[in-house]
Amino acid sequence: MTTLAVRTSEVASNGSTHPVGRVDPATTQKIQKNAQEFEGILVRQMLRELRESPFAPQADTMSKAYQEAADDQLAKHIVQAGGLGFGKSMAELMLRQIQHSSLIGSTATAVKPSSPGAP
Repeated sequence: MTTLAVRTSEVASNGSTHPVGRVDPATTQKIQKNAQEFEGILVRQMLRELRESPFAPQADTMSKAYQEAADDQLAKHIVQAGGLGFGKSMAELMLRQIQHSSLIGSTATAVKPSSPGAP
């Protein structure tokens, strides 16, 4: 996933060297990892709901445990292979929200009033 950026030459108003509008790599990695884990939970839940469908054959307790383990592994592999897109979209939206919130309070990106007599 690419890092979102507006202008990399601007510096935040609080004096940090982190460019305004850019999300640091550690935060990006955390967001992407958590979004992927969340997608894994969603996929597992979808598989569980499919197994509990009224049209699904009823299984005994032992095979149900094996099915749950298989569903967990299947969900893990689906997410590792790129998933269904939920995690990626969620991570992109979170990163965009962080970017926009950093731009709101930035004096570097604020519109400066023109001085009297200036064109």
